[in-house]
Order: sequence, then structure tokens, then C-alpha cells
Amino acid sequence: MSHLSERADTVRVHLEGEWFKHYLRNKSKHWRSTSLVKNLKRERLCETEFEAWQVLAELAAAGVVEAPVTSLKHHVSLTLGLSEAVCHRLESEATPVDPSLKLDASQAVVWRHALAEGLEDWSLADQYQLAEGLRALAADIPGAYAWSAFEASARYLLGSSKLLMALPRELVRSFGIDTTAFRGPLAWVLASVPDEPQGVLLIENPQSFEQACRVGLDEHLALVCSFGYGLSLTEVLKAPGQVRLIGGRASSHTLSELLELPAIMFWGDLDPEGLRIFLRLRQSVPRIRLSALYAPMMERLETEGGHPLHILTGKAGQRQASRWSRGLDQEALDDAALGEWGGEALDESRAERWLALLSEADEEGH
Repeated sequence: MSHLSERADTVRVHLEGEWFKHYLRNKSKHWRSTSLVKNLKRERLCETEFEAWQVLAELAAAGVVEAPVTSLKHHVSLTLGLSEAVCHRLESEATPVDPSLKLDASQAVVWRHALAEGLEDWSLADQYQLAEGLRALAADIPGAYAWSAFEASARYLLGSSKLLMALPRELVRSFGIDTTAFRGPLAWVLASVPDEPQGVLLIENPQSFEQACRVGLDEHLALVCSFGYGLSLTEVLKAPGQVRLIGGRASSHTLSELLELPAIMFWGDLDPEGLRIFLRLRQSVPRIRLSALYAPMMERLETEGGHPLHILTGKAGQRQASRWSRGLDQEALDDAALGEWGGEALDESRAERWLALLSEADEEGH
């Protein structure tokens, strides 16, 4: 089997678990593609139905499911099942886990996967403590969702704050635990907010946030930038009520209040991932628009060519396409450009042309 993306591997484990539950009842398992796609989104195994179709196409290309890759890429309704090779492998693995763990059939399937991909060196005693902890946590739901996932993990799972989120998602889900339902941690976000902000400019990089403050954009706009500990703007906007703003310019405004302002804009790098960040932000804040600061960046990328999406430019792993293989970082703009363009939103027609280019890039990348 070829290497799978993290999302596709999660779906693979889910499908194999469903197959195995039917196998134990001497039944075969197949899926209708359209129903499966909806279910993958509903179960939060995929963020969107489009992503679910792409994941199924990836699984077909890797020989996990039997279905034409092209048909799945074009969202054709069809019946699909696991490949013969995968079914044979699952049949050969159909040995029971230790009965002392007291797992039901669906839990046993994903537990067996975990033993092969993470718990392989765990003693039976530790496995027993883990299974008992997951059952105890599940029994205290929904009350336990008032804690953060780190707190719940440390209190129930062998005293480890990280174990709950490190375990395979399907394993945790098999006990009836939804890791997304726990209280999110309080986030501290860098901001510079005037007394009466006219709008909000979300900035991808701390260096550009500092530049925007230096040229005075924070005299009329609230500038917001996530920083440190892997926190992203996407995560910040999913739960603005759990965010606290810090910075040199104190403000009584909350992020939730700022997001009610009429003008919400985003400024990041001009490359495929930069615009993917914008699209993810738009899922939380539908009114958000690209900043007009992208206008001079687009002109420069088109005339000067920018940089390749390469490991030396920090862009290794970005999906490329024949029409988008280079980028321009937001730090390339000088102070004069920030002063001229920083307070406006990018023309919608121009924004849509670049977002369409991104869509083409993603389609070619799958």
C-alpha cells in the first residue's frame, strides 16, 4: 500500500472497522459512494464532502478500495468496497485481542490497529489501564466535556495529559468519546487595537504584524496575529470567545466584538497555502475578504516571478500545479505599500480569479 495522507489513513481505519463488524456476522460490507461521503462529513472524519470524495479517490489509487479513481474524483455515485487484498489481510488479522480488555467487536478492530501502529510495545497491564480509563471517561460524559482534552486525559488515562489526543481518533471514538467536544484551551493572541477600530486585519506572520504597527495601520484598524505554540488563525477564529488579546496597545475589546465590525480582512503570503488559510478562515467568518495588500503582491509575483515552493523557501510540501508553482511572502512589501493599501479590501473580482487558480491547483494535485 502506498503512503496515505493522515486524513485518508483515518478513513481507511474507519472503513476497515466497519467491514470487520460485518465480517463477524458473516456478512459482506459495501458502501454507496454518495451516502458514504455524507457520513464521513457527518462523523467529522472529513471536513467537507469535497474532501471526502478526494480521500476516497486517494484510497482507490492506493488499492484500499475497489472503485475507479476518476469516477470518485468526479463525484460519481457508485458502489464500492474494500479491495480483495485488504479483505484478505483483515481476515488473517481476525484473531481476538486479550479478553481481559473487555472490548466489544468494533473496539477490538481499532485496538488491533493501534497495537500495530502505536501501542505495539505496551504491556498488557498498561493496555488494561488504558481501556479502563477510556470506559471511565466515556461514563462521565457529557460532564467531562467541561474539561480540556489535556485535563481529561491526565485524569483518566494513566496520568498523561497528551495521551487522549495522541491515540488514534477511531480508537477513542469507538468508546463514544468525541475529542472535539472538550473545552478548548484559552488562547492568547497578539493584537494592537485603537479605541474605535474601523475594521480588523488578520495577519499571518508576526514580522508583518510588527511592520503594520510600525507604519500606523493600528491607528484605525484592529490588527490581530496568532503566534507561538503552533496556534493558527484558523483555530483562533473557531472559538473567539476563548481568546484573550495581548499587545503593547491595550484594548477593552474582545475578539468576538472585533469580529462584529463591518470590515474583516486577511493578509498572508501569496502562495497556495496562504489562500487555503483564507478559505479556512472564511468557514468561521463568512464576511472576511482578502486585504488590498495582496494587489501589489500579485503584481510583483506576475512580473518578477517570486520564489519556488521549495524546502529552502520554507514551502516544501505545498501542493503545486502547472499554473501555480511559485509564491511571494508578505514580508516582501515595503512600508509605503502598507500605508497605501493596508486599509482596504482587495477587489472581489481579482480575489475570485486567484481563488479559482487555487481551486485548479487543488484539483490537479489529487
